[in-house]
Amino acid sequence: MKLMTQKQFRLSRHFMTFALSGLMFSTGIGFSQQAGFAHTSASAIALTTPRSALPSSVELKVRQAAAQQFNIPLREIQVVHFSQQTWTDGCLGLGGAAESCLQALVEGWQIEVSSGQQNWLYRTDKNADTIRLAPNSETGVTLPASVNQRLLRTVSRQVRVPMRRLKVAEVRSATWDGCMGVFKPGQACTKIAIPGWQAIVTNGDRSWVYHLDQSGNRIAQNPTASGSQGGLVPSFIPEENLSPSEKDVVFQSIVSGDLAGKVTQLTLTQDGAITQWIMGPNIRSRPIVVKRLSQQQVEQFQQMMQTQRLPNFHRLRYLSSAAMADYPTTTLKGMGITVQYIDLEIKNLPRALQDMVQAWAQLSASAQR
Repeated sequence: MKLMTQKQFRLSRHFMTFALSGLMFSTGIGFSQQAGFAHTSASAIALTTPRSALPSSVELKVRQAAAQQFNIPLREIQVVHFSQQTWTDGCLGLGGAAESCLQALVEGWQIEVSSGQQNWLYRTDKNADTIRLAPNSETGVTLPASVNQRLLRTVSRQVRVPMRRLKVAEVRSATWDGCMGVFKPGQACTKIAIPGWQAIVTNGDRSWVYHLDQSGNRIAQNPTASGSQGGLVPSFIPEENLSPSEKDVVFQSIVSGDLAGKVTQLTLTQDGAITQWIMGPNIRSRPIVVKRLSQQQVEQFQQMMQTQRLPNFHRLRYLSSAAMADYPTTTLKGMGITVQYIDLEIKNLPRALQDMVQAWAQLSASAQR
């Protein structure tokens, strides 16, 4: 083995030092560029985040409006979502029938704020010089803050869920009788008109339906319609979607909304006939009597509707996102009420509605084809 001279060793050492320095320098540049790229990307994302586009003055004005309107401390009101909008008139699309609105396009914002317990939707012009409270749902009703808090305290105590985990999902105006609209077989209710609300409260997994008077002094749980689970939160059927049943109809089921556009209707009438009618874009059908029940069977089924307290489900729909994806929805009508559900969620329906669905399926089994 040939040994290096001292001079050769020094030259070799200098070369290695230079090479390593170059490698370190090169690697250092690589890290620096990578870090710089990450930083630039984060900045770009921050610049395109919607919140940076909402002027702070607009945000503050809307928060102040909500705090004043619902008597809630300003610090508790936060913006949770917003979007730029172009409104069709000076009333921001919310003018009343007797209101004169400037007919011009108005640039502005739609802003959702939350108190942590309930959300409200506002519409504004560009600078929030005009601010209007929009309906928070198709029902167009918002509970007063004091009533909202009283309701959530009551629900928290009754179902043993911390109040901070509860929220009012939807509200509609209602007029109750002396029993606050909660049906029980054989119960006599005072025929008085109590103005109030029907409210749906949820913790995200389970939901409960409550009936209130206007002041929130009377709060009654609707136990029949409560208890949906698995994240299935009911909502209200719009009034314009309701239609009365014919006088001799005992019960009716309507399955609709599939990809083919087919509608299958089964109707039980007082004479015991179950009639099937299938309709669709390429289907020409007529009502056909597919099964006949005895008078005793009809009466037993009517008793079943009473036992399961069917009237307590009126105007409620238990639908999931699948109903918006062309998955069939079932509408049930009986005892003057209408309720909807999606059969993918049968196991998550309130117990009484599950039993009602099962009883009808057994009764009409040979009629379905």
